[in-house]
Amino acid sequence: MKKTIIMIALLVLGVSARAQSVDITARASAGVDYKIMKGLHVTAEEEIRAASNFEALGSLRTTVGITYKPVKYLKVGAGYTLINPWSTSEAAFKPVRHRFFADVTGYLPLGDFQLSLKERFQVTHRTGEFNVYQNTPTGMALKTRLALKYKGWKRWEPGISVEMRTLLNEPWGYTTGSQQTNSSGKKYYAYTHTGYTHVYNDRYRVNLSCEIKLNKHHSLTPYLMAQFYSQYEIDTNSEGERLFSAAYNNYLRFTPGINYVFSF
Repeated sequence: MKKTIIMIALLVLGVSARAQSVDITARASAGVDYKIMKGLHVTAEEEIRAASNFEALGSLRTTVGITYKPVKYLKVGAGYTLINPWSTSEAAFKPVRHRFFADVTGYLPLGDFQLSLKERFQVTHRTGEFNVYQNTPTGMALKTRLALKYKGWKRWEPGISVEMRTLLNEPWGYTTGSQQTNSSGKKYYAYTHTGYTHVYNDRYRVNLSCEIKLNKHHSLTPYLMAQFYSQYEIDTNSEGERLFSAAYNNYLRFTPGINYVFSF
């Protein structure tokens, strides 16, 4: 475990050298986990996220889900998240987003350790008005997470995980001709939007955590995430005919957080 943490720390330091900026935010969540029968659980969670560098509220997220363990070392799940993003400039909530997800997790015991691999497919639908040539109306993503937990202690379960997120249908297009200038002096290229065909990895995450089992029903998990983002950002006019800029925005974000769960 010690060697693994050192390797992860060196990886984070290497990634930070590529980042164009570094910021910090935070999360806190509380949830319930109800056991219907052996292997079958329903869950609910409310999460609050801070904006970059704690400038304001980031978002509120409400999630409900169900999980089932058909065998000891395999778990499947599905759920829904209602996302309420906050607009700092307007001091009001933006239009909501609806997210549906399904996942499968495999477990492998290694003595006092447990290795797991989780694959999650999610679909997020935007509402309200937005530029459809810059943002996908219904975005699809795949998240792959590899985690290692130490289970040799009764009440404490420290762990580490790495995760990669792949966006599956982002906006794409091509430019033609030479650079031009509009009436306000802004430079652009003639642009043709070809659809939502851009597939790329936009986020890499390392998470250090420790689940503390207070008693049979209550658990508390503090954690610290280091997340490297490489997001492809397109700036077009509302008609999608002029491209002002298109580039990857690379930044590193540190996110401490805490999660409370009541199980019954």
